[in-house]
Amino acid sequence: MSFLPRLLRSFALRTALLTAAAVLGISALGLGFGWLRSSAALQDALDAEIRQQADELLREWRFGGAAALMLSVELRTRERAPGVLLVQLRAPSGAVFAGAAPLAAAPAGLQGFATVATTDAEGPLRALGIALPDGFRLIVAARMRLVLDTAQTLASTLLAAGGLAVLLALVFGLLTAWRLEGRLRAVSGAAEAVMQGDMARRLPLSGAADEFDRLAGTVNALLARLEAVLEGMKQVTVDVAHDLRGPLSRLRQRLESALAQPRDAAADAALLEAALEELDTVLATFAALLRIAQLEAGPALASGQAPVVNLSATVATLAEAYQVAAEEAGRTLAAEVAPDQRVHGDQALLRQMLSNLLDNALAHGGEHVSVTLRPGPVLEVADDGPGIPAEERPRVLRRFYRLDRSRGTPGSGLGLALVAAVARLHGAVPVLSDAEPGLRVTVDLSGARAS
Repeated sequence: MSFLPRLLRSFALRTALLTAAAVLGISALGLGFGWLRSSAALQDALDAEIRQQADELLREWRFGGAAALMLSVELRTRERAPGVLLVQLRAPSGAVFAGAAPLAAAPAGLQGFATVATTDAEGPLRALGIALPDGFRLIVAARMRLVLDTAQTLASTLLAAGGLAVLLALVFGLLTAWRLEGRLRAVSGAAEAVMQGDMARRLPLSGAADEFDRLAGTVNALLARLEAVLEGMKQVTVDVAHDLRGPLSRLRQRLESALAQPRDAAADAALLEAALEELDTVLATFAALLRIAQLEAGPALASGQAPVVNLSATVATLAEAYQVAAEEAGRTLAAEVAPDQRVHGDQALLRQMLSNLLDNALAHGGEHVSVTLRPGPVLEVADDGPGIPAEERPRVLRRFYRLDRSRGTPGSGLGLALVAAVARLHGAVPVLSDAEPGLRVTVDLSGARAS
């Protein structure tokens, strides 16, 4: 599809056209209002100047009478230059005593301000008529051409400014539509690449940190999350095929071997019990996988909407129960629990997380295990066993990952993966470190802390 048809359907272009129409309408209204206001202001200024000249002539009338006024009018008329006010003195009969000839068009009984039309090329007059004692009348006037020319110039300026504003709005709209079309085309291309399987593709950023960049950043984070989920699904598929193939293969071999042997009730019962144990292991693995998937797909519980859990009581109760199991196994479990530590979350999941950590410490650690809940709250489980090499620590949080030395012990390699899923659900990340000796697992739940 070519650029022009897409541009004609562009929202930005339609917005620019509407803006240009609005600018045109506003300019027209501004033109009319500005012309009226400027014409009124110029006429008021002209009236004030006429009034000032009339007041000066009236002072001469008061001091010198009609003769002095007539002389002043004659002098002003003879010395008149373009742009100077026109004056005229009329007798009670209406005859002109002295003054400018163009004022002959003024009405005989002119009183106050009035616009007087003339037949010459210099345009109308703005005239002020003042009645004097003894029937005399003084007329002071000025040409309105300056006012009209100024108003016309202002109107032309406003009209040109309005036209320029409309043109700029159109140009800006076209440029905006062109740029928006380019950015959307790049976004569309990236989205198509993702739909075709290129999960590493991301929406381009312009670097302007504007709304489009923020939206693209959000979508990129979503794509990264989706890529991680799909990659996790692929890894789970591979891990399931690898780790469950052994138990199922062993189960099939036992059943095939049993079928080839003569029937024996005791042997068959033992075989069925062993088969049930294998199936229980497989079902437990699937249940753990399903639980991890549910936790990773669910929303975070660290917000104020989640229930409040007394983490101190939960840790203390669970530690007391595991102390008994540790003593029976000839080990020690020390607990140090800060009081009144509360978080927003799921109590059952938090118990499951701590149980997995304690099970892992007792199964793979040394003689001494400790569980600590510090203010924050920060949960910590440590042992004095062989620990985990630093390069292996991020991997043991993945599904089915087991250290070589642990492959001979019972388990599916999902315990710490479930711990990581529960921690993420509560806005935390388990951190594995060296306990010198042994392994220390720290889960900072301060993000879920309840006030």
